[in-house]
Amino acid sequence: MTFMTNSLPMNLQRGNVVLCQVPMPSTQLQQFKIRPALIVSADRLNQILDDVMIVACTSNTSRSLTVTQYLITGEEIASAGIRVESVVRCESIFTLNKLMIIRKLGSLSAEAMNQVNSCLMVALEL
Repeated sequence: MTFMTNSLPMNLQRGNVVLCQVPMPSTQLQQFKIRPALIVSADRLNQILDDVMIVACTSNTSRSLTVTQYLITGEEIASAGIRVESVVRCESIFTLNKLMIIRKLGSLSAEAMNQVNSCLMVALEL
C-alpha cells in the first residue's frame, strides 16, 4: 500500500475544500485516488484530532441532484478552488487521517455551508 503523505501542518477548517487521497473500496482499501472533498467536521475537533470528517466531491454532474447533494456552481467554483462544477455528495461521508490530505484548495461560503448542512441533515436523518 503506497500513498503520499502531507508532512506540513495544516490549519484545516470546516468548509475547506481539500485535495486528498481517498481509499478505493473496490480494491479492499489498498489503492487510492486523489480527489477533492469538503471538510464537515467541527473546527474544535479539527484542532485536536488526527482525523477529519469529509464528504466526497465529484465533477460528474450528469445525474440529477438528490436532496443529499449540493452543486458547487458559478462564482463558488473559484472560491472552492476547483476548476469545474462539482457535486458535494453528503451521502458519502467518511473519516480520513489528516496525513491523507495533500493540500487545501479553497473553501465554501457561509451560505453554501448552510445548504450543505441541510443536505447532511437529510442524509443523517437529523
